[in-house]
Amino acid sequence: MSRSLNLDPDEWNNHAAWWDSEADAARQRLHVDDATLTEAKGAFGKLGSSSIGQEYAAALKARSEAGERFGAFAAGVASHIRRDLQSYGDTEDANRKALST
Repeated sequence: MSRSLNLDPDEWNNHAAWWDSEADAARQRLHVDDATLTEAKGAFGKLGSSSIGQEYAAALKARSEAGERFGAFAAGVASHIRRDLQSYGDTEDANRKALST
């Protein structure tokens, strides 16, 4: 019994593009700029700025860093898909050449 694998390169390229866009979107959604961090530190008044404000700013900074990490992960997934798609195509070409000789 013969089974074949049908790979749709366009679909996989679209999937990789989705991961690329998700990488950018995650970075944008979770980004916290320096002005916001400074504002967060003072958001709880004079007494709260040294305790709650510092912790709030730290949480916002961690959120921003998580966005960068997820963005890097998503970009890596897109790269992985493209690399494997290229490898598959190269192998298919080599196999066709080998079978035609």
